[in-house]
Amino acid sequence: MKVYQRFFLFLLLVLLLTSLLSPWVAALWNLITDAIPGWHEYRYPFSRIFDRLFMVLAFSLFFIFRALLKIESLSQMGLHPLRQGYRELVYGFILAGGSFVLLVFAMSVSGVFTPYFRLPLSVSLERASNALLAALAVGLLEEIFFRGLIFKGLLEDWRPPGAFLAANLFYSLLHFVKPSQRITLSGIDPWAGLRHLGYCFEPFLEPSELLPGIFGLLLVGIVLSYAFLRTGSLYLSIGLHAGWIFGLKGMRIFGDYRRGDLGWIFGSSEPKILSGVATWIGILAVGVILHCATRNRQGQRIEIRR
Repeated sequence: MKVYQRFFLFLLLVLLLTSLLSPWVAALWNLITDAIPGWHEYRYPFSRIFDRLFMVLAFSLFFIFRALLKIESLSQMGLHPLRQGYRELVYGFILAGGSFVLLVFAMSVSGVFTPYFRLPLSVSLERASNALLAALAVGLLEEIFFRGLIFKGLLEDWRPPGAFLAANLFYSLLHFVKPSQRITLSGIDPWAGLRHLGYCFEPFLEPSELLPGIFGLLLVGIVLSYAFLRTGSLYLSIGLHAGWIFGLKGMRIFGDYRRGDLGWIFGSSEPKILSGVATWIGILAVGVILHCATRNRQGQRIEIRR
């Protein structure tokens, strides 16, 4: 069994364990908050307890069973020492950030976005710093999983077109698995976790509304995978990923939409921006720039199955 297959099975088992344990953890936490005066404000919705328990179990069990997963080092997944890749990280971030600045400019000219300081400067800087940290963290973790494990693993077994499509369609679809707020516990319900898990897939009951967003995220994933393929390292794709996330999180710190529906050009369905045709063109343009910028990196590229 390949590393990516082991890891995928590991995540499924963690998800099942979370579904079975979360009702008991939620019931225990409710008893604690009821018993301690002033702790009622710390009662959390079941969806948050489910998510936090999943993360705790995933991280703790990963380190306990790391040997069984056959993950010997991060360099195995394309994450080499930072000194070898910080230039690619910065380049990717600047390239993604620049593409987002051009998109915001186009949105402003088209009358769907107004850039301005909507918050005090200190608040804006604080939120921008938090957005940057979140972007780097998400970029790092998602690139290790989706590109370093899933995409690289599929390249070992599949031909490149199939690996690109399967890995990034999985990446895209997973963004639409949303935590549900429909579960409210007043006691012990052993099957609440499994029901919650089922409710998380409810957005797929109306697939037509998801298609533009799915396509946009698929393009993002393909470009990120291409950056990894061309360089043999995750740093360029991490920088791109973090730059795009920072743009999405930061644009409303320094401006706001003029209307709710941005139209087919900039995204009429969720997620906004990523479901717009202008964004798709921009993502493809970044892919072309990456192709030209890495044309002399032949010796460092990932070996692919012919």
